[in-house]
Amino acid sequence: MKKLLRIFKNLKFRYKLTLLILAAGVIPVFIIVAYTQHGMMSLLRENELDNMQKSLDQSVEAIENQEQIYENLVNYLSYSQDLRAVLSIQAESDYETYLKYVNVVDPLLQMPQLYHREIKGITLYSENISVAHGDMLLPLERAEGEPWYKDLGDDGLMQWSVTRGSSQEITAFRKFYDGDEISAVLAMTLDYTSVLAPFSNQLLDNTGGIVLDAKGSVVYASYSMDEKYRPKDSESLGYIMKNYTYSVRDMDGTGWRFCIYRPTQIITNSANSIMMRNVPLVVLCVILLVIVGYVFSSTMVTGLERLTENMNQIHLGFRKVTVSSDSNDEVGVLIRSFRRMMDEMNRLISEVYEAKIKLQNSEMKALQAQINPHFLYNSLSIINWKAIEAGEEDISKVTLALSTYYRTSLNRGETMTTVESEVNNIRAYLKIQLIMHDYSFNVDEQYDKDTAAIEIPKLILQPLVENSIDHGIDMSDQPDRTLKIVVSQDEKYLFMSVSDNGVGMEQEKAEQIVTYQSSGYGVRNVSERIQVLYGEEGGVSVQSSPGKGTKVMIRIPKKAGKKA
Repeated sequence: MKKLLRIFKNLKFRYKLTLLILAAGVIPVFIIVAYTQHGMMSLLRENELDNMQKSLDQSVEAIENQEQIYENLVNYLSYSQDLRAVLSIQAESDYETYLKYVNVVDPLLQMPQLYHREIKGITLYSENISVAHGDMLLPLERAEGEPWYKDLGDDGLMQWSVTRGSSQEITAFRKFYDGDEISAVLAMTLDYTSVLAPFSNQLLDNTGGIVLDAKGSVVYASYSMDEKYRPKDSESLGYIMKNYTYSVRDMDGTGWRFCIYRPTQIITNSANSIMMRNVPLVVLCVILLVIVGYVFSSTMVTGLERLTENMNQIHLGFRKVTVSSDSNDEVGVLIRSFRRMMDEMNRLISEVYEAKIKLQNSEMKALQAQINPHFLYNSLSIINWKAIEAGEEDISKVTLALSTYYRTSLNRGETMTTVESEVNNIRAYLKIQLIMHDYSFNVDEQYDKDTAAIEIPKLILQPLVENSIDHGIDMSDQPDRTLKIVVSQDEKYLFMSVSDNGVGMEQEKAEQIVTYQSSGYGVRNVSERIQVLYGEEGGVSVQSSPGKGTKVMIRIPKKAGKKA
């Protein structure tokens, strides 16, 4: 998050404004889209549940209607006087009993099967039946071997039992009472598939269903789903209710619970499908927002960008104001204020620079005026001849070097000289210093003669050499003390450096030498003169390290003219 904030802070104001406009437009769009999507999901879910509930209600009602028919048939047969009379006859022979079964029982129990194909058979179990009559009349003890017999209740109401597996069937049964004792049981066997067909026919197109009896046992479970939607446990109502969208209804007559379910993801996919149709419109809106935001931000920040560019140019040394505005908004007021500020600054800079240059010229001329050149040269010439007559060669060398030094230093009052003249001046100065120091240090000179005619300010090397001798070499105890002067060039600049292997100093202190924080005047004066004459293209820098010496470097543009 911090990295993103930093990137945002560093963006141009134009792009920041574009992003803010885009955010102001896109965020409401996405909120509306999210709200619409949520509402659509809720609506689709409600519609899906409503459709599932309607389908479930229709199928359960169909099964209930069938169940009512079966119950009416069972009740009719249970209360049939003809059937009860047959069960209570005392036949004189088996043949007479057989005739009663054929003439009375067979029509009663076979007729419903003709009208209702889902009825596979009707069986009457009775204590009065000792010999089985096909599958319709059986002794009561035979009923005790049936799987549903254990579920017989004592209330005489109709009950239901389901057998699953290889022989799937549904059995509806109830008791016949003769006083307090069970005299008979009527059982109707129904086709499992036909009875549940209204429910199972609804289980299409990624739909599943489960039916439980009153005890929670599974009566029916099936699904028609793609493999990715299939339930891991299709016979667990709890699992289905937890992982699917479902609808439940209880059936009154049987006590069964019907549940129909569909994958929730299908509903989500439907909503997403509808949403995807709106994506091009949303994308188009976002693109229009970007375009409008960029155009709007460009219009708003053009003045600021021009002002910023002009400030950067001023920072590089071009102090001319090129930006203007006639608008009365904040940007226009800022641009006009900036113009007035720069006009005032240029005026002050011009006054300060001109005053400083005049002051330096006055100081130089005052210094030169203190010495009468002709008188000085004649005096030095007399001293030289006297030294020669006396055989004092060192005095003669010092006198000649001093004469050469002042001749090049004064330079007829000019402030500029050539590299060759400046180098000759330093050579004369070093001759005097070597004699004064009894040749206790060495001088290493590397002079590019192709730089001889390049014009430079005079007396820029002497202060550096003097500082190097006084604060570097004189304070060092090294036996091999060396002062090195290098004059070189490239295509654009002239480079001059004075270095020594003296005591050196900390780099932080070395950098203060060329600033106003320095108490010394020589190096700082050279730096100020070069800055006044050449601006940012010229410069003086210092490198130093304790115990390793100091190096002062000068850079002067070869083709740049002097600053006024």
